[in-house]
Amino acid sequence: MNNSKEQLEYQELAAKWIDGTINADEEVKFAKWYNEGQEAELEIPDTFASDEETHKSRIFNKIQNQIHIKKTVSIWPRLVAASLLIGACLTGFLFYWQNQNKHPQQVVNAFVNDDVLPGGNKAVLTLANGKVLSLSDLKNGQLAQQMGVVITKSKDGQLVYKAISNNKEGHQVEYNTISTPRGGQYEINLPDGTKVWLNAASSLKFPTTFSKSERRVVLSGEGYFEVAKDKNKVFKVVSDQQTVTVYGTHFNINAYNDDNTPVTTLIEGSVDVNGTLLKPSQQAINVNNKISVVSADIENVMAWKNGYFRFDEEPLDAIMKKVARWYDVEVEFEDPDLKTLEFGVVANRFANVSKVLRILELTHEVDFVVKDKKIIVIKKQKSGVKR
Repeated sequence: MNNSKEQLEYQELAAKWIDGTINADEEVKFAKWYNEGQEAELEIPDTFASDEETHKSRIFNKIQNQIHIKKTVSIWPRLVAASLLIGACLTGFLFYWQNQNKHPQQVVNAFVNDDVLPGGNKAVLTLANGKVLSLSDLKNGQLAQQMGVVITKSKDGQLVYKAISNNKEGHQVEYNTISTPRGGQYEINLPDGTKVWLNAASSLKFPTTFSKSERRVVLSGEGYFEVAKDKNKVFKVVSDQQTVTVYGTHFNINAYNDDNTPVTTLIEGSVDVNGTLLKPSQQAINVNNKISVVSADIENVMAWKNGYFRFDEEPLDAIMKKVARWYDVEVEFEDPDLKTLEFGVVANRFANVSKVLRILELTHEVDFVVKDKKIIVIKKQKSGVKR
């Protein structure tokens, strides 16, 4: 299977199958691919090996034969289903082997003591009067009323602004800000009906009511927008180094300050970025205020909103930034050269961090030590550190 987009699709199906979240149609598609695409089975020995390292070696030697590892490290199927199944078998074996060779109280899973839970719906709303509301702690229902709007928290956890009157001339415009922490995400419905999903460590500043001429918001971090159509009021998103002008559309902006390269991806409709017009499935990459337009992998861009990590030959440094934001951890590289290794991986964003790291470890190139909410990335051949 040479098409990387198709490969990632089947890897995502495999991850869903392992999680138990796959639906009936997806399961049929996945089973058909798996049954037709496996030219050779990966066999698990009939009996356990004499020790853990021998068993590991047998498994990973099989895996290694089907993973292309040069500068780019990939975990594509046809390996994916087999590798994930082997990972499950290996976990079972380790539990068995440790119980056979150690006192039960000494059995310690590699990540269990320092595993990290995934992020969730967490955000803080700062009102124009300076009042701060922790949205994850508040009950559903009306939270506040400001000039022309009622703010409520819906049953499914969304923040909803509902206009109750037009902003009168002469009234000073007031701004609210919603901010997500590391390990948080949130959905908001703006006064005009526009929907915004904020990724971790992001913020959106917006007026309580939009002016008569335009709808302007300020984004820091990453957000996905579904803009309500209004021919009379252009929608603008201001972020680091750029202004995105919108006329009713779906798009994603990734503008984290520590990335220094804002990326705007158009899903549907039409936008311009600093005057450069985008077509659907294109993205604008802003490097030092110079815009370049390239084709976008929409599934990769939208993975965070859809509950997945999805990386297509992405440097490990960039991958670990996303992991760090979502799990609210620090990341340290033992060897800076490891940052440039590139991976193709799909993983469930709502799994504990250990599951994501174990998939990366299947490349046989890196290992991870998790301790006190810090992830240390180490070379595989130096993985004798006790975790």
